[in-house]
Amino acid sequence: MSFQINLGDAGALILEEHMIVSAVGFAVLLILILTRVQRTKARLLLVALVLITVPILALCIPVSWHVVRLMLIPAKAAEIGLPDLEATLGLEFYLHWSTDSGRYLVVRNSAGVIRQHMSAFDWTHWPRTSVYLINDGRVAVLGPTYDDYIVDPKRRTIETLWNGTPSDTWTYFGAFDFRNDKLVFIPASEQRECTATRGVTDPSAARPQGRSDQCDQEALKY
Repeated sequence: MSFQINLGDAGALILEEHMIVSAVGFAVLLILILTRVQRTKARLLLVALVLITVPILALCIPVSWHVVRLMLIPAKAAEIGLPDLEATLGLEFYLHWSTDSGRYLVVRNSAGVIRQHMSAFDWTHWPRTSVYLINDGRVAVLGPTYDDYIVDPKRRTIETLWNGTPSDTWTYFGAFDFRNDKLVFIPASEQRECTATRGVTDPSAARPQGRSDQCDQEALKY
């Protein structure tokens, strides 16, 4: 929710919901304090203090809210249902790169949600994350530079995929990647499998036939 004030030629002032709530809260607090204070000098001091602190808080609160949103709300996200597993697999990208890669794998089912931090950095340029179905009900997720995991939706676990794991019988399901600046799931029927290695070679990694230095979506189309 937002409230827009038309300023004529100067444009418009848009007040977001959190700013409105904060302003109302400060106003109520000021009224309560003034009704309790009897002396005129004390009231004037309180008013002066409020007039000084409110502009500062008005600047700090939106900045703090923006930081919190970066930490709690993904900048990019996509999700796909897993066939016959009664669960969904999602990928979330966050902007808080100062603490980690901002790349998270998410599994949801009726029992709840589990998240796994992925180690591959720079999702803005290397977003592609491939998904494979394993015939035992598990799912393999291959990220850039061998950032690979095994997902068990029924047990609600996400574990590191170890090198040397047999992968010839896996079925390529699709990949998360950018399309028109949005993170989407691209099914196997639209593009061939490709997981970027970014120039790193690991012959013992799973699914070597689906690895490449980089992945060009146009070249992967059938």
